[in-house]
Amino acid sequence: MRWTTKARIQRICAAAPGGGVAYRQLQRRLGRLAADPFRRLPQHAQMMRRLAELGLRLDGLRCLEIGTGHIPIAPVAMHLCGAREVVTVDLHRRLQPDLTSEMLHKLVAAEDQVLELYDGLVSPMTLRARLGVIAELADRPRELFRRIGVRYLAPGDASRMPDPDGSFDLSFSMTVLEHVTPRALRALLAESRRLLGPDGFAAHLIDPSDHFAHQDPAITRINFLRYSARQWVRIAGNEYAYCNRLRAPQLIRMFADAGFGIERCDRVVDADSRAALEGAFRVHEDFASFDPVDLCTTELTVYARPKVFAAAPA
Repeated sequence: MRWTTKARIQRICAAAPGGGVAYRQLQRRLGRLAADPFRRLPQHAQMMRRLAELGLRLDGLRCLEIGTGHIPIAPVAMHLCGAREVVTVDLHRRLQPDLTSEMLHKLVAAEDQVLELYDGLVSPMTLRARLGVIAELADRPRELFRRIGVRYLAPGDASRMPDPDGSFDLSFSMTVLEHVTPRALRALLAESRRLLGPDGFAAHLIDPSDHFAHQDPAITRINFLRYSARQWVRIAGNEYAYCNRLRAPQLIRMFADAGFGIERCDRVVDADSRAALEGAFRVHEDFASFDPVDLCTTELTVYARPKVFAAAPA
């Protein structure tokens, strides 16, 4: 689908009464909203591997997920890794029970792939036992969530949680933070910093690319950098299309400003976007000061820990 057509549909659905239902149906029909767990599991397994390398003990974690989405793949995957509890918070109640059940059946049916993905992180015997629980309750997702310690809060606000300071071991998200306004993102990160214990981690997979390029191969993954802020609000300033267009250094700075020390950043730099920059493609002046690598970073994973500040002398 041409990106301009998709942008027009999103604007119409965002403005129309009942547009959310219509948009979900379109997403299902066009194939972007699907129950395939492997659209997320490889990134999750990689995140868990990195966290283990950085010293986080995966078994027994209390986790906070920011942004559940339509299908709660990551909370279930956290259970597979041994999480004690996962609180998953979303601004809108978008979880789809039927797609969730379908995803769970596909996950169980792909046991060998799951074992391979999490090899070295979870013992095969333990992983099979956890998949067995999922198989037993795949048709009853709510009952499964109660059994495995997944708590879904939606509508919810992850920037204002009722939990006490230091009560989580891990705060994470999977391609969510790019959809949050800069002001709200600062509040989310500050709250995440408050909620994490001194040995906790924040781990966030961010997609700073033009999401319209995911379906329209005619444009690059930095196409949206051609536009001013005002132009982009007119094109995609709605709940279904919004991306903050923050570049990697801005995102990293926000973590630091919120009181995190960066332990590791993994990034993917899109080769086609680099080639476009070297050719006729020109970004808007708002982005002209960024290095080409930062402009063309289309995947960024930030691993951070709360900074420990020395007490002031008495």
